[in-house]
Amino acid sequence: MNDKSTKLLDYVQMLDHDLSVGSFSCLLDLKNRISDGRIQTQPELEGFFLHPMTDRLVRQDGAAIQAIYEAAELLDIPSIARIDRLLLGQTLKAQELEAASKQGKKLVKLAQALYPFLNLAVLEEMVHNNITPACLATVHAYINYQLGTSCDRAVYGYMQSAVYACVYGTARPLNIPRPEARMLAGKWTAEMEKAWLLEKDVLTKERFESKASSPHIA
Repeated sequence: MNDKSTKLLDYVQMLDHDLSVGSFSCLLDLKNRISDGRIQTQPELEGFFLHPMTDRLVRQDGAAIQAIYEAAELLDIPSIARIDRLLLGQTLKAQELEAASKQGKKLVKLAQALYPFLNLAVLEEMVHNNITPACLATVHAYINYQLGTSCDRAVYGYMQSAVYACVYGTARPLNIPRPEARMLAGKWTAEMEKAWLLEKDVLTKERFESKASSPHIA
C-alpha cells in the first residue's frame, strides 16, 4: 500500500504472519478450511468473507479500533489494555497467552523501528509489564491515532490489508486468476467498508463499553 498508516500491516504480511495474533488469523482459519475441503470454490470463499470474516473484521476488530481511538483521546490507558484483552480473549485460550505476549513484544518492537518519531511508551509499558499482550488491531489503532489518521481510515486500511492477505494467500489453491483475485479483494474490501459505515455508531458500545467494567478483565 505504501501508506504510512498501514506500514506496520504491510511489514507484518511480509515478515512474519505469526505477529498478526488477532485479526489476520482469518488467513490461517481460511487455509485450514481449504485444506480440509470445506472451501473449494470461489463462491465458498465469498461465503467465508460474508461470514465469519465480516463479523471478525467489522464487528470485532473495527469496533476495537474505534474504542481504542476513544480511549486514547481520553488518555484512558487501562481501557486500551482491557480492549486488547477482550480481543485476545475471543481468539486465544488461556495457555496461549504466554505465546501471545512474546509476539506482542515483537510487534511493538517492529512498530518502534517503523515509527521512530512516535511516542509508543504506552504500548511498551503494556507489553513489558505484561499488562496485556498487544494484538495487531491494538497496535495499529494506537499508531494511527498518534499519526492523526482518521478512525475510519484506520479501520479501512486494516480491513483492506486483511482481505488482500486472505485473497492472495488462497488464490493459488483455489485456482483463482490474479486479475480475478484483485477484483475479488476490491469487492470485499468495499463490502466491509459499507458494513462498517452502517454499523459503526453502535458497535463500540455493544462490543466494548458494556464489557469494560467486567471483573474478569485485568
